[in-house]
Parts: sequence; structure tokens; C-alpha cells
Amino acid sequence: MGNCKTTVEIGDIFLIKANEENGITPKYGDLYRPKFFIVMGKAPDGSIYGCVHFNSDLNREYIAPGYEEFYLPISDKEYSFLDHDSYIDCVKLKVASESKLLSGIFMGQIKQIHYNAIKQKVCLSPRNESLFLRMLGL
Repeated sequence: MGNCKTTVEIGDIFLIKANEENGITPKYGDLYRPKFFIVMGKAPDGSIYGCVHFNSDLNREYIAPGYEEFYLPISDKEYSFLDHDSYIDCVKLKVASESKLLSGIFMGQIKQIHYNAIKQKVCLSPRNESLFLRMLGL
């Protein structure tokens, strides 16, 4: 782990300072929210990356009925940087630039079994447009 990455690869996990630009609303007037972003796909020209992110829990008051299935539970034993059981939000891909990801902290790679499960949920979610998914190679 650490900031030795100079390229972004599918499956990379970065801790970034996420904000509205990345589809994350910071809390209580903060400028950003630290979030673990997992790179799922990228535009052919490398201009944007489609990512999912870890959530500490399911905030049920913000989840539309029927969308719980698009959250993948992950045990904190699966990844050394997690200090509690979490969920991966697969409802809607978040976008990030290469510079935004590389300015964060590289945490490692998502396990293949989790990548496959996330990809399936991302592709099934009605909140991700098929054209956008195809553009990202998903």
C-alpha cells in the first residue's frame, strides 16, 4: 500500500477525497469525504473511470425500495484496510479522473471474486445506463 502508483488499473482500490464531482455528498459542509473507490472500468481515451465505493453501512432512508440487492456485503477480514464490515455500493457508478485517483492512496486490488460480483450488480442496476457501461468496457 502507499502512493507508489503511476497508473490506474481495473480493480485498483484508492482512498480518495471524494466530493460532488465524484457523486459523493460531503457531510455537514465538509469539502470532501474520504472514500475507498474501486476502479471498475474506463473510457477508451482514459478521460474518466467508472468506480464503485465502500460504505460503512446501508443508509436505508436513502435507498429506494428494491435497491438493497445492489449493495455487496464485505467482511472486514477480506481487506486489511477495513476496520469494520462494509458494503460496496453498486447502484450507480461514480466517476473519477486518473489524477483524482492517483492523488489518493493506493490500497491494493479488489479480489477477483468480488470484482465479478460487483460487475454483475453494476450491470444489472437500472441506475447505470447501458451506453455508459459499454463505454467503460463493462
